[in-house]
Amino acid sequence: MGNAYGFTFGPHSTATTLHARRCSFFQFHYIHLTTMRRMGAMAQVKSEFIADLFEQQAVPLLKYLTARFKNVDEAKEVAQEAWLRVFRLDHPEELENAKAFLFQTASNLSIDRIRRVSLERNHEVMAEEPVQSVEATVAAQETLRTIELSLFELPTKCRQAFVMHRQKNMSYPMIAEQLGVSTSMVEKYIIQALKHFRNKLEQ
Repeated sequence: MGNAYGFTFGPHSTATTLHARRCSFFQFHYIHLTTMRRMGAMAQVKSEFIADLFEQQAVPLLKYLTARFKNVDEAKEVAQEAWLRVFRLDHPEELENAKAFLFQTASNLSIDRIRRVSLERNHEVMAEEPVQSVEATVAAQETLRTIELSLFELPTKCRQAFVMHRQKNMSYPMIAEQLGVSTSMVEKYIIQALKHFRNKLEQ
């Protein structure tokens, strides 16, 4: 029985259509199953290759990285990342030199890690320096203020001898002549002043 488009419908045509559908269904599943088997075989080849490579190079790689970092924990972290990079490759078994690729990858990761750590330390130092500078400045100012106040607690000639020597850069003989005392007395004045300042700073 036909229609306006010229197609024929009937028992025979229906059976033919069902047969075609069954064939298409089985062909699809055959192709899918074949593909899955191939993928499984490829995955097995990849896993076996990496397992063999790990067995051969795991210890040498860790020794190489430990010597570079002088730290076993850091070496293990970099080694783990290097192995992950190899595992992420679609076909690591097709590498011309898998060992060279593995060690070069580990070397590149080491360089990146060392640079990152160095930058972090530099940032930490830069962050601490202003605080340390401020603290040092405050401490110096407090020391100077203590000495200035303590200076007026000294006997007159002792204070004068110290000021002439430290602020005016006068020699002991010049100070002795100026104060009318002996040079040895000037030396005693300076020692007396320094002891006085040290006692004040230690309080």
